[in-house]
Amino acid sequence: MTGENASALVSDASYTQARLYFLDELARRAGVYTVARALDLTGDLDPVALDAAVRGCVRRHESLRTCFRVLDGRLRQIVTGHEPALRVVDLRSLLARDAMADGEALVAELARQEAAEPFDLRRVPLLRTTLIRLTDHHCVLLVTLHHIVADAWSLDLFLREVSALYRARVAGTPDGLPELALQYADFAAWQQRTEAAGGHDRLLAHWRERVRELPELRLPTDQPRPKEPSYQGRSHPVRLDDEVTAALRVLCREEGASLYMALLAAFYVVLHRYSGQDDLVVGGTTSGRARPEVEHMIGFFVNMLVLRTPVRAEHTLREVLRATADTCHDAYDHQELPFERLVAVQGGARQADRHPLFQVVFQMLDESDGDLSVPGLRIRMREQTATVATFDLVCTVANTAGRLSATLDYATDLWAPDTVAALGHAWQSALRELAGRPDRAVRDVPLAQEHAYAPGALPDEVRRAPVLANLPPDAVLSVRDRHGHPAPRGAVGELVRRDRRDVPWAPTGLMVRAAADGRLRAASAADEAPVPESESGQGAHAAPVGPVERELAALWEELLGVAGVGRHDNFFLVGGHSLLATVLITRAQERYGTDVTLEEFFRDPTPAGLAEVIAAAAGAAGADAEAGELAALVDALERQEDHA
Repeated sequence: MTGENASALVSDASYTQARLYFLDELARRAGVYTVARALDLTGDLDPVALDAAVRGCVRRHESLRTCFRVLDGRLRQIVTGHEPALRVVDLRSLLARDAMADGEALVAELARQEAAEPFDLRRVPLLRTTLIRLTDHHCVLLVTLHHIVADAWSLDLFLREVSALYRARVAGTPDGLPELALQYADFAAWQQRTEAAGGHDRLLAHWRERVRELPELRLPTDQPRPKEPSYQGRSHPVRLDDEVTAALRVLCREEGASLYMALLAAFYVVLHRYSGQDDLVVGGTTSGRARPEVEHMIGFFVNMLVLRTPVRAEHTLREVLRATADTCHDAYDHQELPFERLVAVQGGARQADRHPLFQVVFQMLDESDGDLSVPGLRIRMREQTATVATFDLVCTVANTAGRLSATLDYATDLWAPDTVAALGHAWQSALRELAGRPDRAVRDVPLAQEHAYAPGALPDEVRRAPVLANLPPDAVLSVRDRHGHPAPRGAVGELVRRDRRDVPWAPTGLMVRAAADGRLRAASAADEAPVPESESGQGAHAAPVGPVERELAALWEELLGVAGVGRHDNFFLVGGHSLLATVLITRAQERYGTDVTLEEFFRDPTPAGLAEVIAAAAGAAGADAEAGELAALVDALERQEDHA
């Protein structure tokens, strides 16, 4: 720590911070877990007052002056006195000189770079503010924070407070912001006290029962799931019709449900039809701010919920809505259990290519209208699209002053744009049916229009099937789901054929899927099946071999409180969880002086596997050291020659 941080306050991190620290380490600080906004500022801006307003907000909230370290086997948050300065990028001269320069393109690229630039969680600041000056009266403010210190609610709060502080500065009036009785570290300490006093025991028992024999949602994908995610993502907007929304509000009042529950119920119908599963699991989110003391506090409070709902073909849409409402009400009644505690006690092998418990998230966010204007300065939020994906699929509904909009953020490792667009259309269809015909059976809900395929769209392995041996070249093909409806692009269905326009569709018995490029392929090649998880993770016990494996096995035993760890024992199947994995890797880095990563550990989380990674890292470090010594020697000889 630097001299200015000599009096830093050290305290336990919250459970949500511990989860983000682990995920950030797993992603290798690739700028995945950042929260970013871009704002247009039009008018007479005072940059000095803006810098003062940012610093004032940072002084109010300790979370904005916090970094993190693993100390004594626990993740600690370290509150410093650091106040990040406003960075200014002045493009006025460039744009005035070069008529060909594209100011909007420059802003877009700078915004992309800012959002993608990783933070080092061990150092402050975890907040960046950049002011781009385009003209004397037009600027763009980029605000980027790491998710570990701020959620979406917090970012909106930050912008409102900076606006209030700026207004007070330029007008010479009080800012009117409420005094903060507590800081985020107080919230984290309360969490720890609650856990120590057994306050989570009843909640844990409830949630463990809810996730017993939890299925994994199996959605067909365009590409097989990679062993290591790239975290690359894209967004697809989904229009939510105002008339449909109004009808859904009426239905929700009749059923005692919220609008969120109706939107989720229709989404469940789509997932049921795409996956063929009757037991559906998605992740939900809560603000984590049920207590009024934290309402005006900047920090990471969002908690995740497991939303598990039965959906069967014979259910009516109204019954699905009721089941969804029951699921949500139950989850809200037990929402104070930190999601990380459930993951820790649930156990099971952890895999680097997927989250525990669910891969699809459905959430609804209340957003302001984006107008933060102050006298003499108009401030408006800029539209931004997702470029990263932390889950397979995230459906976000934004409620802005009663108007709804939605986006599907998806992993480009798995899906192509056309596939996600078709899923969005299917959700729109399910919403219309729920609003207009809620007593219709799930099996009878049409999700897509008929799409005709020419025989040329067939892959060779399907074309060679005996049932297609006499297929005329001008025949028409289509894909139907198990209920006889046209299957949306991306869903698996049965290939049906019609040899002439005047004959009915005939089944072929062949299961296919329409790919994003419009071609058909055999369903077995497109189905995304979950990776089987070993029940034990170990075969016969094998004693550690060599000093490093023995030291690692002893560390396993110390951290997990178990005895007799073998060289092939899976860390996560003998009691390990995400934070303990972080502690383990930190200890290994300190003990062996090598840059071992969580990503490498996940490939083989055993003493033997970690020992092999450490040996490889040590060898690479030795080679780098030798190369560095050689380079230094060459450099010294060249300097001698220069002076000869």
